[in-house]
Amino acid sequence: MRFSLVLLAVSIALAPTARAVDPVRDLDVVEVVGHTLLDATGVPLSEMPANVQVLKAGAAREQGASNLADALNSALGSVSVSNGTGNPYQNDVNIRGYQATSILGAPVGVSVYFDGVRMNEPFGSNVNWELIPMEAADSISLLPGSNPMFGLNTLGGALVVTSRNGRDDRGASLGVHGGSFGRKAAATEAGWVDAARAMDYFLSANVDAQSGYRVHSGSRISQFYGKARWHGDDPGTVLELSTSLVSTAVSGTQSLPVDMLSDPAAAYTWPDRTSHRAGFANLKGRRWLTGQDELAGNLYFRRIRSSNLNSNAGLDDDCGDCVDRAPHGTAANAVTGASALALGYGQWTDAINTSLVHAATSADTLGASFQWSHSGSVAGSRHALVIGALADRSRIGYGQDSVLARLVDHGMVATPNQAYGFTADGLPPSSTNKPVFSASPVISAVRLSSTTRDLSIYATDTLHPTERLNVTVSGSYNITAIDQAGENARYLADDGGYAWTDEVSGLSWYNPAYVAAYAFSNSGTGAAALPNGVPIGSRAGPETNGLDGRHRYRRFNPAVGFNYNIDRAVGLFGGYSEAMRAPTSIELSCADPANPCSLPTGFNGDPDLKAVVARTLELGGRGQLADHISWNAALYRSRLDNDIQFIATASSYGYFANIGQTERRGAELGLQGRIGKLFLSGNAGYVEAVYRSAFVTATGESVVPGNRMPGVPARSLKARASFAATPALSLGGTFIAVGSQYSHGNEGNGDPQGRVAGHAIVNADIDLRLGASLRLSLQVSNLFDRRYATYGLSGMTSIYTLQEQLFVTPAPPRAVWAGLAWKWP
Repeated sequence: MRFSLVLLAVSIALAPTARAVDPVRDLDVVEVVGHTLLDATGVPLSEMPANVQVLKAGAAREQGASNLADALNSALGSVSVSNGTGNPYQNDVNIRGYQATSILGAPVGVSVYFDGVRMNEPFGSNVNWELIPMEAADSISLLPGSNPMFGLNTLGGALVVTSRNGRDDRGASLGVHGGSFGRKAAATEAGWVDAARAMDYFLSANVDAQSGYRVHSGSRISQFYGKARWHGDDPGTVLELSTSLVSTAVSGTQSLPVDMLSDPAAAYTWPDRTSHRAGFANLKGRRWLTGQDELAGNLYFRRIRSSNLNSNAGLDDDCGDCVDRAPHGTAANAVTGASALALGYGQWTDAINTSLVHAATSADTLGASFQWSHSGSVAGSRHALVIGALADRSRIGYGQDSVLARLVDHGMVATPNQAYGFTADGLPPSSTNKPVFSASPVISAVRLSSTTRDLSIYATDTLHPTERLNVTVSGSYNITAIDQAGENARYLADDGGYAWTDEVSGLSWYNPAYVAAYAFSNSGTGAAALPNGVPIGSRAGPETNGLDGRHRYRRFNPAVGFNYNIDRAVGLFGGYSEAMRAPTSIELSCADPANPCSLPTGFNGDPDLKAVVARTLELGGRGQLADHISWNAALYRSRLDNDIQFIATASSYGYFANIGQTERRGAELGLQGRIGKLFLSGNAGYVEAVYRSAFVTATGESVVPGNRMPGVPARSLKARASFAATPALSLGGTFIAVGSQYSHGNEGNGDPQGRVAGHAIVNADIDLRLGASLRLSLQVSNLFDRRYATYGLSGMTSIYTLQEQLFVTPAPPRAVWAGLAWKWP
């Protein structure tokens, strides 16, 4: 909270007295878009060979979007979100069947950039949406397809966010927000111009704290963004320096079995917390050398420090009939019988294993890009040529410890290993010879360091053979190098036993620190008569697996597209593109079938994986039905070779592997326009995400070509209406409908219960201006209080009832938030 108040105070203190700019009311299409990361001038939308969608971030904020994922879900076609934690800042975004997810280890097929700074994390390419400063965002562009101009992970599309500046966003404001789920938020911004020094400045800061709609699912978000720009004597010279500082702490409580959904706010287990401290500094510049040639570049440094605490619970392998299972989330024998208590010993349940996983990640990235743009003519035809390169280097450190814990009222409490006691004289324990329980509770530990280097050399040229036709030819040569070192060490069995057998190799191990200790149990006398010995045929631990490895990937990725404008009202477009995704460090650290790992509890081995290659074909059109009504439509097919999937074993361990081909194909249709005081927009999307190669799932179920991929709803519909009732009063509503999806774990589509039902919700917003400087807003989410879910897990067994069933994460119920904003002067 102190950090949050400092950010707000700094921005308020620096805010000048200047004219405020009225916000944009609706999600209008921006006609000029960027087609490279450093494009300063952009190209007309009519020249983009794909169904590009652009929305204005200001309108999304006014409708209640607190993060980028919410904004995309409310407005764009072929976009849906899923949420497995119950925290609004941890949504996973599906774009045409590709993911941009916050889950470490999930496959990511979308690249995300903020002002040319890559926001995909270098360790797993995941996207932490809470680290993107929404208050500073100006426009959000979704460029679909396997666009080689945007480097790694651009298999299904690129999300490009541009920031605000002091010249276009002059004025200052201070706003507060609050309502359901204990939410308390505040935001301030300021933009001004210093004409004497040819400078302009922009600052924004916001804090958002809420307890969450489920227990133990609160959030605390603090964001700051600042930018200073210098303009040269000519309008084509600009130098800018921007920085972002973010501090977050978010919690979630996992999916619930269906027999617990009568209380959707309940926690399955807890705690599950993630905290980040992140920031970047970005120096950008551009200069027109002539009327035809422009140079542009940027240099940035990004740092992130993350800490995770995850609760894990599972049934013991030796559970038997599990008579002593834990009812109502409290282990029946968490405190054991009189014989054990007399010796000062308390044991968790034999039926349930629980552990806490502590993980810490650090990543420092230094990146730079440079490009030359030339506009001219060839054989009498106009063309626009761009040649550039981008490179970055990341140093990553990762550490993880899994420790024994006790389950008490759904919560995990870390405990020392009290299964074994040591006496001072080495004789058996008794009421007068009590043991000391001082053994380590660490089950396993991971230590990994990694260095990744990416280089992309690219070129694109847009030719205009005729006034109606333009052809775009592009290509990039991508190189990725990953060097890593480390090991995963195992010290105890998952249930705290000092001896264990590797489930794949069959080798037996033991921890020598527990030899000569006396074992305890939950029944009988409570202590073994003889001390632990060395298990016959076992090896002394810890059992370690090396993570050292060197991996190199390189590929040329081409693209070609066209636009043909039939007339001023109708245009056709199409294109073919290719892109590459190199395996991430986390995937390479868990890719050995002979040494599977249990994510996120460890890594084992470092064999090579093949790079994923996407090939996308798209055809569509865009145009005007009337002066103020526009439309867009597209058909696409995208096929991946060497797609990577997490293959689980029967014991919930698994490994990453190339599984062959997968495919996404679909259609999009959008329409928007203004009729008098009424603004209307709609976006419909259909996507089939299917496997094209066979493999075997965790339960031994065969996946065959044509099976649908889990977590991807086929149908989505977004509709928006906004009515300017008076010059001061605006009423708006958003309708979001999403079809059903197969749950994760049902990759073979064979579980009839393994589906998450579709849903339809309505959000409403009211904006009232009280004079020239004061504004009152009201947002209602899920107006009709529908119960629904966006995430499911199939074939899971509840630790509380021992029933195998579907697990789902309840979505938020109805919520109401009110805001008051003051603009000056």
